[in-house]
Amino acid sequence: MTYLIIPTFNEGSRLTKTLKEVKKHINEKNIVVVDDGSSVPESLPKDSKATLIRHQINLGKGMAMKTGADFAFGKGAKAVIFIDADLQHDPKHLPKFKKLLRNNDLVFASRVPSLKAPLVRLLGNKFASIYINVLFGVYISGILSGYRALNKKAYNLLKWTSPRYGVETEIVARLGKHTDKLKWVEFPIETIYINKYKGVTIIDAIKILQKSIWWKLS
Repeated sequence: MTYLIIPTFNEGSRLTKTLKEVKKHINEKNIVVVDDGSSVPESLPKDSKATLIRHQINLGKGMAMKTGADFAFGKGAKAVIFIDADLQHDPKHLPKFKKLLRNNDLVFASRVPSLKAPLVRLLGNKFASIYINVLFGVYISGILSGYRALNKKAYNLLKWTSPRYGVETEIVARLGKHTDKLKWVEFPIETIYINKYKGVTIIDAIKILQKSIWWKLS
């Protein structure tokens, strides 16, 4: 049984559109929305069978992902898929995630480089991917993409501590310490940017990578 985790913060109507699309590909009862302290609390459609969990204050995406994963695995999930709430990740790839999880512990969906993407995003992602590969021996081309999945075994081994956007990089860094125990695969997806100013920039990437020294030592 695979659960879908949707961390959200101030997405409003975009969350409603996302829910409409994702339930075409996954049992609605296995969808968990984690509202990370939105200024106007997120809500689900009245007829929705999804689960809504609220953080009273904004704790960060990493903590929202952890809250959702803890809930899902506590309900008996074998694996979880993470998807952003703003449709920057196309839900049509959800069946592929479920298929690849049959033989892998982690699955990463990485955006194909495109002129549609802001230059700072492309540079930040490439820099982070190479840097983490040098430090930890794992190369994921879309290291900053939040569209990914992992099973319970991987979650128990890789439990992250990053509260915010550094979580994506930390998961790959911790994977580098368990390459003898875990199998992973990466597949390409199209580039979709709803808001070119949202997400991880090259400055954010540098801050995240500063933390990588701690991940290396811990």
